[in-house]
Amino acid sequence: MRVPTFYLIAILAAGLGVSGCNRTDRDRRGEPAARQVGREAYDASQDIKRGAKKAAQELRKAGKELRKGWNEERREDQVRRK
Repeated sequence: MRVPTFYLIAILAAGLGVSGCNRTDRDRRGEPAARQVGREAYDASQDIKRGAKKAAQELRKAGKELRKGWNEERREDQVRRK
């Protein structure tokens, strides 16, 4: 799956913005800002991945319902025509 450039830029911008806020984190105080941005970008990409999986499941379910409705109507139409 290709991630549009817009999302990558948004993730990077969010990571840069959040990294400044998290500088007081004692465990990562000596960590370079770029590493923190990388961590934030990874977390954001995982959130996007989970959202995409959920959307795919919902789309698959909607497709099944659509096919069921289509087939029911087709059967009813065949009965009406006889």
